Amino acid sequence: MSSPMPHISPLQSGLPMGFDAEIGAQLEDLSAALKTSLRRQAPAKHWQLINRIIAYAASAEQHISEQQERIRELEALSTTDELTGLHNRRGLQDFMTRVLAMARRHHEEGVLAFLDLNDFKDINDRYGHNAGDDALCLFAETIRRNLRTSDFVARIGGDEFVFVLTRTDEENGRARAFAIQREISATSISARGRKVFLKASMGIVPFDGNSDFNELMSAADLAMYENKKANKKAARRP
Repeated sequence: MSSPMPHISPLQSGLPMGFDAEIGAQLEDLSAALKTSLRRQAPAKHWQLINRIIAYAASAEQHISEQQERIRELEALSTTDELTGLHNRRGLQDFMTRVLAMARRHHEEGVLAFLDLNDFKDINDRYGHNAGDDALCLFAETIRRNLRTSDFVARIGGDEFVFVLTRTDEENGRARAFAIQREISATSISARGRKVFLKASMGIVPFDGNSDFNELMSAADLAMYENKKANKKAARRP
């Protein structure tokens, strides 16, 4: 007599905790039925049960795949800014966690730039919120098209953006960041028959493997506000 097949539950077989309860219960029942059939030596019934188990296993695999895809979609939504399509603050923090870990392992450097769209409130007040949205989207796209695939940009709230230039020293990183700032100043939106040029205030800080994300953000934010004050003072000069 052949030895009976051991009963294997979905958890014992390595199926994930989120495995559908109904499919799991059906597999449990079929496993028990197959065990009984093997004891009674009913070969034809063995194959019927085995085929049913295979069918349910295939259904379970599809279900798990769909659930994993849904989780990926939700994760993407949770780290994406709806208006611009950029990453949001959470996406930035996740990225910097990985980048700083790589910097520690490989002794790499980079720069983080904190930008503010100047006079954004005035654009909204004078030309309406649609014009404000257009300005934010153009601002975002101007930064994005000047970055490498290893770089990163996020809208972290309102009119504030952060981009990260990886694997670059401070001198080259600053040069690239200022080039992006100049390109932003050359862009404009059309609002109520007028050209409205965009301008950005920016703070830049270098980082390496010893840097802390929160400290980098605070330092870059402070540097950006200093730049904004300097820009306003320069604009008031005759």
